[in-house]
This record gives sequence, C-alpha cells and structure tokens, in this order.
Amino acid sequence: MLALKTSCERHEVVQTLCEMGLDQIAKWIMVLPEDRWENMFLSTWPTLAKKCGFNR
Repeated sequence: MLALKTSCERHEVVQTLCEMGLDQIAKWIMVLPEDRWENMFLSTWPTLAKKCGFNR
C-alpha cells in the first residue's frame, strides 16, 4: 500500500509541476528511481516541493 501512496503523490507532484509550466522538472521527476525521487526532489528544490504540497 505504501508504494501506491508514493505513486499517487508522485503523479500529483508531476501534475502540479506541469500546471506551473515546469514540464522539464516534471519529466525529471518521472525518470528518477521510485525509491529516491522524493529525497532528490526535496533536496534539489525544497521551495518548489513545498509549493507542490510535498513536505516530509
């Protein structure tokens, strides 16, 4: 069930980024490994991650 939750969150983040016109970052998120994308996104763009509603 945790994997499903992570997939939904990633999909929501990608959708938000696309709505913001940040398609290149959204594509980057999609090619990152499933088990590392969250940490990489938060460490690379912490402010953008918060704007996407992703804070862990």
